[in-house]
Amino acid sequence: MADEEVSQTDTQGKVLKALKKHSHLAELQWAECISSVKVSEVGDGNLNDVFRAFPSEDPSNSVVVKHAPPYIKCLGKDFPLHEERGELEYKAQFKFHSIAPGSVPKPIFYDSSLRVMCMEDLRNYVIYRSSLISGHLNDDAALKLARDVAIIHRDTHVAKIGEDAIKQLDKEFQNHEMVELTERYIFTGPFSPDDPTNRCSPFLKAKLDWVHGDQEVLRAAAHMKKIFLEKKEALVHGDLHTGSIMVKDKDAKVFDSEFCYVGPCAFDIGLLVANYIFVYYCHLLQPEDNDNHRVFAYRVVEICNKTVTEYLEHMTSFDVDKETYQANFVSEVAGFAGCEIVRRLIGAAHVTEFDTTPQAELDALGAGVRLLKAYGRIHSIGTLMLIALMLA
Repeated sequence: MADEEVSQTDTQGKVLKALKKHSHLAELQWAECISSVKVSEVGDGNLNDVFRAFPSEDPSNSVVVKHAPPYIKCLGKDFPLHEERGELEYKAQFKFHSIAPGSVPKPIFYDSSLRVMCMEDLRNYVIYRSSLISGHLNDDAALKLARDVAIIHRDTHVAKIGEDAIKQLDKEFQNHEMVELTERYIFTGPFSPDDPTNRCSPFLKAKLDWVHGDQEVLRAAAHMKKIFLEKKEALVHGDLHTGSIMVKDKDAKVFDSEFCYVGPCAFDIGLLVANYIFVYYCHLLQPEDNDNHRVFAYRVVEICNKTVTEYLEHMTSFDVDKETYQANFVSEVAGFAGCEIVRRLIGAAHVTEFDTTPQAELDALGAGVRLLKAYGRIHSIGTLMLIALMLA
């Protein structure tokens, strides 16, 4: 048996052990008889092993179980990562659920000795990224997502809870290793031409000077990194892209909160906006049935505008006047979106939007560069989208 097969068997054994250990919980009474429990691997997470577990006689009564290996799963054992990240993810999910019920899958337990987390299984939901790529977008789900994120930011914001409470929250959600991971793979590596984890398509190799040869872009990325590391504003998800959201009809729920920390609110929204921009270019340049894809691309622009507007209507905690706060917020959203676009195209972790339209990567990279060069002059979501997508 191969090493990874042995490892997989060991991991599933931990999952089964954890389920039986917590079978006193109402949701897991079926796990008392462990011989009748089925476990199957699901998802393609970059960091963790993810499984669906259920009683063999009732597959509909399932839960999702995550195990944190001591390394970055997608990069291998040469890239170690602390196993305790699962505990912080559980704490974050519990906190989000208490502030905005229904914003995340319901957390069930975290077992610190086995490094196993259990949560509600969103069986009939789909990954938001997959939904958008296939041309499905529900406005109500997108706006619910914006409201949930706004409520979490609002109710943990320093302007609402005060300096002492934000310091305590920051202490509770200390997440040094995951923050360092984000710093490296979003703000440092992609902007360093010699970083060994960088990779890009042939379409972009000839254009890397747009990033590495432009001092204005490099200064902007460095400034956004400083804000990311130093601004202690509210409890943020820290990895809010369309692959960490699940949707069903009018509902949306966020998962994978292991990057959660106290930081700038604009970071969450900036990542989300960047991922909408990927979807826009993915559909705009689809060669087959281009007219319908273009219509959907412009729907994505519309929902991106509505998302930020909805967020700002509900994020009512700020310590300066509303107009100044919102202008500065959107400027930071633009800068963070630019960094996310660049890193997803020439950094280590790519997205699937461009699998069928690799030529669209060039236009998307241009959007990221423009946002970084102009972020200081961008104070409304309309201006952000005009500059990013050259819609004027």
